[in-house]
Amino acid sequence: MQHRNGRNAALAALICLGLAACQTLPPPSPLPPAQQQSLEQRGTDGSFEGAFDTAETFERFNDPRAIAYYERAAAVTPWTFHNTKAEKALGRIWISGTLRYADSPHINPAPVLRASWRRGERAYLAAAYHGNPYAFYELAKAYRQRGDAQQALRWDLRGMIYQRYPSSSSRLPDAVAAQGDSVHPLVAQIQRRAERGDAEAQVDLGALLEKGVGLPRDPARALQLYQRAGEKGNVFGQYFAGLLLGRSAPGVEKNPDAAAAWFAKAEAQQFYIAAPSYWREAIKPPFFSFSE
Repeated sequence: MQHRNGRNAALAALICLGLAACQTLPPPSPLPPAQQQSLEQRGTDGSFEGAFDTAETFERFNDPRAIAYYERAAAVTPWTFHNTKAEKALGRIWISGTLRYADSPHINPAPVLRASWRRGERAYLAAAYHGNPYAFYELAKAYRQRGDAQQALRWDLRGMIYQRYPSSSSRLPDAVAAQGDSVHPLVAQIQRRAERGDAEAQVDLGALLEKGVGLPRDPARALQLYQRAGEKGNVFGQYFAGLLLGRSAPGVEKNPDAAAAWFAKAEAQQFYIAAPSYWREAIKPPFFSFSE
């Protein structure tokens, strides 16, 4: 509940930031008045579709009012998985400092936006903690470009567990490989934080152990770490415990009932890929496997 309240407060703050940004940006090239009026009416009808479609239309015209309508779409209630599309769009805009069609020669000249790492990170994190897998990869990319190897590794690992690609994948930094008889400093940092009870680090360490990245593979220990984090309310600990119990691995027996209980905890935190229609597909055996 605390995680959800924190995210709701963050969304409210984002709305204020987005509206303020639109007020300080250069005036956009105007749309035809009739179309603009129709758009604004639809964008304020209280529906996600109205706000999101209005945001996309304004963005197609390189109109910075798109930001305010993406904010509306992200905050629409009752909440559904669609809200994460708006959160991810906001992350894209603020990290890049551009609208999607800024370079198009066939559309109105794009305004100059001031990129905001803080706003972009907050929006991407909101999408990720609501279960949008694309946000996992965008966060890994953004942190890597920023030079934050620890956070980039975190989101690479979370994408790996979700997607179930092999531990030898080039998506994971080669730097976390074991160095002789010692572990890499990044991995050692994760271990220390996990031992101190940091739930996020426990999830990170569980992912490393589940796939044998930088450490000897130990899915049973990974499950313990996921469950420990999940018991503290960490949504990734809950979801990954469900995946591991649902998929099974050496040392972990398949247990769909126990998996369903963990998925239910994650879904209660608006983590939409933990809904039954998603997780039942996610735990199905892959067509082929390199490491399972």
